[in-house]
Amino acid sequence: MPVIRIPDPIYKRLQALAVPFEDTPITVIEKLLNEYEARYQPQQIFETENYKILEPDTPSNLHYTRVLRAVIGSQEIHQPNWNKIVDAAHEMAIRQGFSVEELMKLTLAHIVKGEKINSGFHYLPEVNISIQGVDSNLAWRNTLHLMKNFKMPIEIYFEWRDKEGAAYPGEKGKLIWNAK
Repeated sequence: MPVIRIPDPIYKRLQALAVPFEDTPITVIEKLLNEYEARYQPQQIFETENYKILEPDTPSNLHYTRVLRAVIGSQEIHQPNWNKIVDAAHEMAIRQGFSVEELMKLTLAHIVKGEKINSGFHYLPEVNISIQGVDSNLAWRNTLHLMKNFKMPIEIYFEWRDKEGAAYPGEKGKLIWNAK
Protein backbone atom coordinates (compact mmCIF):
# COMPACT_ATOMS: atom_id res chain seq x y z
CA MET A 1 0.00 0.00 0.00
CA PRO A 2 1.49 3.39 -0.98
CA VAL A 3 2.12 5.99 1.71
CA ILE A 4 1.18 9.57 0.92
CA ARG A 5 2.56 12.58 2.76
CA ILE A 6 -0.10 15.26 3.12
CA PRO A 7 1.10 18.85 3.68
CA ASP A 8 -0.30 20.53 6.80
CA PRO A 9 -2.50 23.08 4.95
CA ILE A 10 -4.19 20.33 2.93
CA TYR A 11 -4.57 18.15 6.03
CA LYS A 12 -6.34 21.06 7.79
CA ARG A 13 -8.71 21.38 4.82
CA LEU A 14 -9.47 17.65 5.06
CA GLN A 15 -10.11 18.01 8.81
CA ALA A 16 -12.59 20.82 8.11
CA LEU A 17 -14.61 18.42 5.92
CA ALA A 18 -14.43 15.51 8.35
CA VAL A 19 -17.24 14.38 10.62
CA PRO A 20 -15.68 14.23 14.12
CA PHE A 21 -15.24 10.73 15.60
CA GLU A 22 -16.40 9.21 12.32
CA ASP A 23 -14.10 10.20 9.45
CA THR A 24 -10.45 9.46 8.91
CA PRO A 25 -8.29 11.14 6.26
CA ILE A 26 -8.97 8.13 4.02
CA THR A 27 -12.76 8.36 4.37
CA VAL A 28 -12.69 12.11 3.63
CA ILE A 29 -10.55 11.53 0.51
CA GLU A 30 -12.90 8.74 -0.55
CA LYS A 31 -15.96 11.01 -0.14
CA LEU A 32 -14.25 13.74 -2.19
CA LEU A 33 -13.41 11.25 -4.94
CA ASN A 34 -16.98 9.92 -4.96
CA GLU A 35 -18.36 13.45 -5.27
CA TYR A 36 -15.91 14.31 -8.05
CA GLU A 37 -16.73 11.15 -10.00
CA ALA A 38 -20.47 11.71 -9.62
CA ARG A 39 -20.17 15.25 -11.00
CA TYR A 40 -17.51 15.03 -13.67
CA GLN A 41 -17.32 11.54 -15.04
CA PRO A 42 -19.96 10.43 -17.52
CA GLN A 43 -22.25 7.82 -16.14
CA GLN A 44 -21.21 4.55 -17.74
CA ILE A 45 -24.62 2.99 -17.17
CA PHE A 46 -26.01 4.92 -20.13
CA GLU A 47 -23.51 3.33 -22.49
CA THR A 48 -24.19 -0.25 -21.44
CA GLU A 49 -27.99 -0.28 -21.26
CA ASN A 50 -30.18 -0.96 -24.27
CA TYR A 51 -31.82 2.20 -25.56
CA LYS A 52 -34.08 2.67 -28.54
CA ILE A 53 -32.23 5.20 -30.64
CA LEU A 54 -34.81 7.54 -32.11
CA GLU A 55 -34.51 9.67 -35.23
CA PRO A 56 -34.16 13.20 -33.81
CA ASP A 57 -36.29 14.85 -36.51
CA THR A 58 -39.14 12.33 -36.24
CA PRO A 59 -39.11 10.68 -32.83
CA SER A 60 -42.01 8.56 -31.73
CA ASN A 61 -44.42 9.98 -29.19
CA LEU A 62 -42.50 11.28 -26.16
CA HIS A 63 -45.59 11.60 -23.96
CA TYR A 64 -45.27 9.72 -20.67
CA THR A 65 -41.48 9.87 -20.65
CA ARG A 66 -39.09 10.75 -17.86
CA VAL A 67 -35.70 12.24 -18.68
CA LEU A 68 -32.82 10.34 -17.10
CA ARG A 69 -29.90 12.36 -18.45
CA ALA A 70 -29.49 15.38 -20.70
CA VAL A 71 -26.34 16.91 -22.16
CA ILE A 72 -26.41 20.07 -24.29
CA GLY A 73 -23.05 20.92 -25.81
CA SER A 74 -20.75 19.88 -23.01
CA GLN A 75 -23.14 20.89 -20.22
CA GLU A 76 -24.98 18.19 -18.31
CA ILE A 77 -28.31 19.35 -16.94
CA HIS A 78 -28.77 18.58 -13.25
CA GLN A 79 -32.01 16.70 -12.44
CA PRO A 80 -33.28 17.12 -16.00
CA ASN A 81 -36.83 17.21 -17.25
CA TRP A 82 -38.15 18.30 -20.64
CA ASN A 83 -38.82 21.91 -19.66
CA LYS A 84 -35.44 22.27 -17.92
CA ILE A 85 -33.85 21.20 -21.21
CA VAL A 86 -35.75 23.92 -23.09
CA ASP A 87 -34.73 26.45 -20.42
CA ALA A 88 -31.06 25.45 -20.65
CA ALA A 89 -31.07 25.79 -24.45
CA HIS A 90 -32.50 29.32 -24.22
CA GLU A 91 -30.10 30.31 -21.43
CA MET A 92 -27.18 29.10 -23.59
CA ALA A 93 -28.41 31.21 -26.50
CA ILE A 94 -28.46 34.36 -24.38
CA ARG A 95 -25.04 33.56 -22.91
CA GLN A 96 -23.66 33.09 -26.43
CA GLY A 97 -24.56 36.68 -27.19
CA PHE A 98 -28.03 36.47 -28.71
CA SER A 99 -30.30 39.30 -27.65
CA VAL A 100 -33.75 38.46 -26.34
CA GLU A 101 -35.22 39.99 -29.51
CA GLU A 102 -33.02 37.78 -31.74
CA LEU A 103 -33.91 34.74 -29.68
CA MET A 104 -37.63 35.52 -29.92
CA LYS A 105 -37.34 35.48 -33.73
CA LEU A 106 -35.31 32.27 -33.76
CA THR A 107 -37.05 30.09 -31.19
CA LEU A 108 -40.20 28.04 -31.63
CA ALA A 109 -40.95 28.43 -27.91
CA HIS A 110 -43.11 31.21 -26.49
CA ILE A 111 -40.79 33.59 -24.64
CA VAL A 112 -41.11 37.15 -23.37
CA LYS A 113 -38.53 39.56 -22.03
CA GLY A 114 -38.71 40.04 -18.28
CA GLU A 115 -40.83 38.30 -15.69
CA LYS A 116 -44.16 36.68 -16.52
CA ILE A 117 -45.53 33.92 -14.32
CA ASN A 118 -49.06 33.35 -15.58
CA SER A 119 -50.41 31.44 -18.61
CA GLY A 120 -47.90 28.66 -18.04
CA PHE A 121 -44.83 30.94 -18.15
CA HIS A 122 -41.96 30.69 -15.69
CA TYR A 123 -39.15 33.18 -15.17
CA LEU A 124 -35.46 32.55 -15.80
CA PRO A 125 -33.82 35.34 -13.75
CA GLU A 126 -30.26 34.56 -14.95
CA VAL A 127 -31.18 35.70 -18.48
CA ASN A 128 -34.27 37.84 -17.72
CA ILE A 129 -36.73 35.96 -19.90
CA SER A 130 -39.91 34.04 -19.22
CA ILE A 131 -40.69 30.91 -21.17
CA GLN A 132 -43.92 28.97 -21.49
CA GLY A 133 -43.87 25.36 -20.34
CA VAL A 134 -44.71 22.71 -22.94
CA ASP A 135 -45.19 18.96 -23.21
CA SER A 136 -42.32 16.58 -23.96
CA ASN A 137 -42.90 16.49 -27.73
CA LEU A 138 -42.84 20.28 -28.08
CA ALA A 139 -39.92 20.55 -25.66
CA TRP A 140 -37.84 18.25 -27.86
CA ARG A 141 -38.94 20.03 -31.07
CA ASN A 142 -38.12 23.47 -29.62
CA THR A 143 -34.77 22.39 -28.22
CA LEU A 144 -33.68 20.55 -31.37
CA HIS A 145 -34.57 23.62 -33.45
CA LEU A 146 -32.27 25.80 -31.33
CA MET A 147 -29.46 23.23 -31.27
CA LYS A 148 -29.52 22.98 -35.06
CA ASN A 149 -29.30 26.76 -35.35
CA PHE A 150 -26.39 26.91 -32.88
CA LYS A 151 -24.78 23.76 -34.35
CA MET A 152 -24.54 22.42 -30.81
CA PRO A 153 -24.80 18.69 -29.98
CA ILE A 154 -27.50 17.33 -27.71
CA GLU A 155 -28.10 13.95 -26.05
CA ILE A 156 -31.23 13.00 -24.14
CA TYR A 157 -31.67 9.66 -22.36
CA PHE A 158 -35.16 8.91 -21.13
CA GLU A 159 -37.62 6.17 -20.27
CA TRP A 160 -41.24 5.70 -21.12
CA ARG A 161 -43.41 5.28 -18.06
CA ASP A 162 -45.25 2.00 -17.79
CA LYS A 163 -48.53 3.69 -18.60
CA GLU A 164 -51.29 3.33 -21.16
CA GLY A 165 -50.63 5.72 -24.02
CA ALA A 166 -46.84 5.52 -23.77
CA ALA A 167 -45.19 4.63 -27.09
CA TYR A 168 -42.98 1.93 -25.53
CA PRO A 169 -44.08 1.37 -21.91
CA GLY A 170 -41.19 0.56 -19.58
CA GLU A 171 -38.52 0.90 -22.28
CA LYS A 172 -35.68 3.41 -22.60
CA GLY A 173 -34.92 5.75 -25.46
CA LYS A 174 -32.16 8.01 -26.64
CA LEU A 175 -32.24 11.14 -28.80
CA ILE A 176 -28.91 12.35 -30.17
CA TRP A 177 -28.17 15.15 -32.60
CA ASN A 178 -24.69 16.30 -33.60
CA ALA A 179 -23.79 19.18 -35.87
CA LYS A 180 -22.39 17.80 -39.11
